[in-house]
Amino acid sequence: MSLNLLLPIGNSGDVKDLIFTILTRESPLKLIHLTNFIRKRYGKQVTFQAVRKATLQLVSQNVVLHKKEGFMINKEWVKETKGFIDNLYETINQETINPDQDSINNEISVFTFESLNELMKFWQNLIKDWYEKYKKGDQKVNCYQAAHVWEGLLHLDKEKEIMGNLKKKGVMSYILTAGNSILDKNIQRFYKKIGIKFMISASSSSFDKSYYVGTYGDLIVQSQYPQELVKELDLFFKKNNSLKNLDLSELSEIVNRKRKLKMTVIRNKAMAQQINKSLLSQFQ
Repeated sequence: MSLNLLLPIGNSGDVKDLIFTILTRESPLKLIHLTNFIRKRYGKQVTFQAVRKATLQLVSQNVVLHKKEGFMINKEWVKETKGFIDNLYETINQETINPDQDSINNEISVFTFESLNELMKFWQNLIKDWYEKYKKGDQKVNCYQAAHVWEGLLHLDKEKEIMGNLKKKGVMSYILTAGNSILDKNIQRFYKKIGIKFMISASSSSFDKSYYVGTYGDLIVQSQYPQELVKELDLFFKKNNSLKNLDLSELSEIVNRKRKLKMTVIRNKAMAQQINKSLLSQFQ
């Protein structure tokens, strides 16, 4: 029953692992949608035929079911492999809480935080650590994809400092957001004023609304927000359409609310370059 599965972060180059990972997040999906996910989200150039072959292999292994509406994970297979899932769950629960930069020793590190604000502060510290150690020859591109760039509202000075320091190092920063509210557009104007390439690519996909990823040299930092948090942020951005009357206390309450959030940090230069290539292609 064992399958060489990828952690749900898309690190492996194996097409079957990527398909499995995608279907655990969103299903049912047709082959063309799976192909687009792999190309856009993981920066992997793959043919439709390769995705079809890998998907049918998963079907033959009883891992994936093929329904009229598309492909999906076989729940019976999940039940039969419950022992494997239980062991994985226990391993994940041994993550580091309240980490520091020295915790990132391996290619993949997973951290747990007690609130979204704690997670974002650590994320910003990782960026600071990167540009302080930046040296000639390092990648001069930084990409960030988010549903809403809310941190610019609560940490305005910090964002200006970070982006300013990156610019001094000659790093060009790109931000791609799925949010298309009036507030998202006001935030876009702010970042453009400080020299950041910022593009809105409206999306209603549950994956796009929950997935946040940034590249910093050979580091990839990513997190997937829980659906409850996604809904809270979406509602806040829809309600607050004016910077003048912005209710920051409500946003502060949302991001400081106690809840478990995970961050994955991957040290992989090739993968970071692939993500950059994928995101930058949408700015052309």
